[in-house]
Amino acid sequence: MESREFFQSKVWSNVLADLKGKIDENTYSLLSKLDYIEYKNDSLYIYTPDNVYKTWILAELLDDIAISTKNVLGKEVHIEVISLKELKEQKKQESIKQEEDKTFYGYLTLNPKFTFENLVIGNHNKVAYQSCIAVAENPGKIFNPLFIYGDVGLGKTHMLHATAYQLLKKNQNANIIYTTADTFASEMFSYIQKGMILEFRKRYKNVDLLLVDDIQFLIGKERTQIEFYHIFNILYTTGKQIILSSDKPPSSLKGLERRLISRFNSGLIVEISKPDTETKFNIVMKKAKEYNIEIPREVALFLSKIVNSSVRELEGAIKRLKAYSEIIGKDINIDMAKKVLKDVVENQEIKTLSVETIIDEVCNYFKIDKKDLIGEKKSKNIILARQIAMYLSKLLTEESLSSITIKFKKKNHSTVISACNKIQELMEKDRKVKLIVEFLKDKLIAL
Repeated sequence: MESREFFQSKVWSNVLADLKGKIDENTYSLLSKLDYIEYKNDSLYIYTPDNVYKTWILAELLDDIAISTKNVLGKEVHIEVISLKELKEQKKQESIKQEEDKTFYGYLTLNPKFTFENLVIGNHNKVAYQSCIAVAENPGKIFNPLFIYGDVGLGKTHMLHATAYQLLKKNQNANIIYTTADTFASEMFSYIQKGMILEFRKRYKNVDLLLVDDIQFLIGKERTQIEFYHIFNILYTTGKQIILSSDKPPSSLKGLERRLISRFNSGLIVEISKPDTETKFNIVMKKAKEYNIEIPREVALFLSKIVNSSVRELEGAIKRLKAYSEIIGKDINIDMAKKVLKDVVENQEIKTLSVETIIDEVCNYFKIDKKDLIGEKKSKNIILARQIAMYLSKLLTEESLSSITIKFKKKNHSTVISACNKIQELMEKDRKVKLIVEFLKDKLIAL
């Protein structure tokens, strides 16, 4: 790899010069401080210190760099952004993996982050969680096999790993294998090619807990299904625990042998569904603490509302926000979340919050009539409710001040501005008012 000084004198310094008039000074300064840039075989390799820089360049600057590089070199070149930290970690993990298992493919190791302590429990996964706890306390005695199914990214793998760790707390000498159906098949054929199928069977038959992820990938692998069926039977008859996961329940796994499906159906079958808004909110707050970042409640509720597909996508959204916040050096807020996650927002049908909805919710909370809130009554309770409704309308909707003024049947927008200032002042002095406003704001965002 060429040094920074040597390379900049040739190409990168010219690229930076071309970029200088197109980007702001802070961005230019950050780019000029990159330590390693390499140009070879018509490719430009930009080595960043960590994933934050990498994400930033890919998301915000790649097109500009490509255009400037073309201007300097007179041709288009391939540009690759590489995180040195990620590269170092990959090499470290590869080294660890090679040392852990010298025999063929080996089984997958457990992820130390996938414990029950790091799992957010909600209505979507409560039954699966309770079942796994029961299995870890009494392996092979109840719920055998335990079959967990659900869409991708909902935490099935986390649940399997956590069960293994829970069992190890009780019995640190427990023999546990966690694998996937694909890895099981690959490993089996590797042993067959070496003429060591008996050793393969022996290793799997001597476990206390067998965890097999993505069992649906046995579909179409007839030889693997036969081998798995016999191993399953041995473990089951000797009272060893088996936990399987899949994206579908056993009855929907077309292409698996009927006797395998029958075995799967003989145990407990539980589903992990998509989490509700409350659970997603709790996940966001837990992940924020884990990543040591501050996520305001309104942003957490916003994320809970727009990310509907999986817990994995929710975590990805949090990571993107964290990276963007660190790059630009600003705290996370709702405007930043909308900007960074606009691709997610655009793919969701999100109900627009209206002034009318806010008025209805405020009236319900204060138990007053709508006509009184938007009328001229001067009682203390109604005035407070009216001011809070105006404040939330300005804060949570895209309506102009003029539009809000009309909907509250006021003569000019100075009334709305005055109400907003009054509520902000009260929130700083009166904890009760602050709690009311925060409660209503959370509820409205979650609608």
